Amino acid sequence: MSSNPSDASFRHHVGDVSYVNTLESSISSANSPSIADILNILFAKIIYFVKLIFHLFFQRKFILHRLTGLSYLLQYFLAFYLYFKNYESFKSSFLIWSLPLTGLLQAIIAMYTFTFLSRTKRDAGYYSDRGTLSYPFVVENSFFASLLLFQWLYYSNKFYPLFTSSIIIDNLFVFLPYIPRQLWPKTSFRDSIYNSDKTKTQRNKKFFFIVTHITKWFYVWAKHYIGFFLNYIRFFNRVDTEEIYHIYLLLLFGAFATTISIFLHTLKFKGYLGPKLSFMIYMVSYLATFYSFIRIRNEFIVNIDLTIYVFIGLLLNFTKYQHAYQIFLMILFNAHRNKILPNDITKYLFLS
Repeated sequence: MSSNPSDASFRHHVGDVSYVNTLESSISSANSPSIADILNILFAKIIYFVKLIFHLFFQRKFILHRLTGLSYLLQYFLAFYLYFKNYESFKSSFLIWSLPLTGLLQAIIAMYTFTFLSRTKRDAGYYSDRGTLSYPFVVENSFFASLLLFQWLYYSNKFYPLFTSSIIIDNLFVFLPYIPRQLWPKTSFRDSIYNSDKTKTQRNKKFFFIVTHITKWFYVWAKHYIGFFLNYIRFFNRVDTEEIYHIYLLLLFGAFATTISIFLHTLKFKGYLGPKLSFMIYMVSYLATFYSFIRIRNEFIVNIDLTIYVFIGLLLNFTKYQHAYQIFLMILFNAHRNKILPNDITKYLFLS
């Protein structure tokens, strides 16, 4: 999964897509294409596909990054297949930990591979139709990959007891992940729009203006309800087997939006995907998470106490009190889980 600008020099030759298109157009204009013509197109497409795979994943330059990306893609498609084909095998498989761990490793490898990228935080490079990713955006992605790794493991019955017995890790990732977040660079959606005249073509400027705002508000929702809310209900172990089933589908979509989305940018940069199509695929992946929330919608009612606590946190998101609020909830929730709070106080603060 390389975003390497030097790869843009790759061009199609005989057996590539331009050659295939020429063959197809010539055959479509013929009254009765021969079997030889059809086989010729099929062979050309196979050659093109093989060359494409080699170019994307097996060139020596950035080889570790490329092979890790290929490993992630293979694991992702296997995980998606197993999830629908045999969920029991999926949830007990190595993919529960290896897929998100590979995603984190891929993000870390990218940090040490693409150090030559622009250091600007003004435009992340993702929310535009020209230009490359910025280095802060690449580094920032490792933070979100680590959060995703935690949730994949936290919802696994195999790993959940390990986290609950580890007070520091449990509380750090459930309540306080955005305090160490300050150690990572932070790109801004607002800044991505600031430099629109230079990073976006005129015909796509309006499109990226709209989708960037949609993505911004989704991220606010995701931070609090995909992040904090799902962490809170698992912290109190208020989810059953069926709900965990739907949440893992959400995490699969999240894995796509966090890691494979970077690969989409690579395909866009190389010209294999158009800028609008690339971004729309990314949008579909993160908006698909709402399907899982529809399936577990009762959780918002059953856990109305946690729903309200999360909503308050969402309202405080852009204030200086957001970290203090999470520290307060950490103390309160731990006191409740360990049955330290008096019953006459608990009944006003929690449902169960």
